[in-house]
Amino acid sequence: MADLYALLLSLVLIAGAVLIHFRALRMLSHWQGRVDLSRNVKVLTIIFGLIAAHALEALLFSIGYGFGVHALKLGTFVGQGPINTAQLFYFSIETYTTQGVGDVYLTGPLRLVASLEPLVGLILIGWSTSFTFLIMGIDWRMATDRRGDAGNAENP
Repeated sequence: MADLYALLLSLVLIAGAVLIHFRALRMLSHWQGRVDLSRNVKVLTIIFGLIAAHALEALLFSIGYGFGVHALKLGTFVGQGPINTAQLFYFSIETYTTQGVGDVYLTGPLRLVASLEPLVGLILIGWSTSFTFLIMGIDWRMATDRRGDAGNAENP
């Protein structure tokens, strides 16, 4: 039964992270088209917005780990020092980004969540990359068209 709870917790966290990311991309896309700022400021704001979204998604997973350990009793953390909120976030961010230092790790069914989080992180980071590429391409193409020299895109 503990494995089923770990699977359900994983699915809830995955759905939450995907919805956060979708909403962040929608907001950034909407904002980018409406704000009259320099291209550089727009791109930097989008990058920082995406970093914030990824951090929020990792935070969601860290909350899920805390819930899984303390409320559902699906496993424990093994590693340096007592596991506190900062340690949970550290573990989540290193798992989300697939860094995987290994100084803190899970035991028990909660390992399923830790096994699925990197998959989610990779997919969402890839989604952010393609979004940034598209936004930059659209914005730079529009800037080139406004200059009237659509054939010369050397200085976007």
